[in-house]
Amino acid sequence: MTNTGQKLKPVLGRIVKYLQLTILFTVISALGILMGEKSLNDKYQLEEKKLSLVKENERLASEIRSLERSLTMLRSDSRTIEKVAKRKLGMARPDETVYVFQREKGSAPRAPEPEYGLDNSHKVP
Repeated sequence: MTNTGQKLKPVLGRIVKYLQLTILFTVISALGILMGEKSLNDKYQLEEKKLSLVKENERLASEIRSLERSLTMLRSDSRTIEKVAKRKLGMARPDETVYVFQREKGSAPRAPEPEYGLDNSHKVP
């Protein structure tokens, strides 16, 4: 019996090692799966946030280009400068007649003039 016991010892030792490795692998895999689900949700949320930020950046870049065009027109286009002078400063050409209407009390207030001759969409009139 001792002879067979000695032969079984190395075999049992290998079985125990394989069993330990299998259990360790299973535990690590289970942890990876559990952590992976949370990471996938985080990844999807971050991708959605990134997409919305990219769209917002594109919108802002478009708005900046529009404002730069308006600024260029306000600096160099004589028709735009004249419109702004008329609207904001009440100026007129010598041959023009300007009529100023008083608002009746109790009537609805007029919408404010767009700043620097720009309409609400920031475009030059």
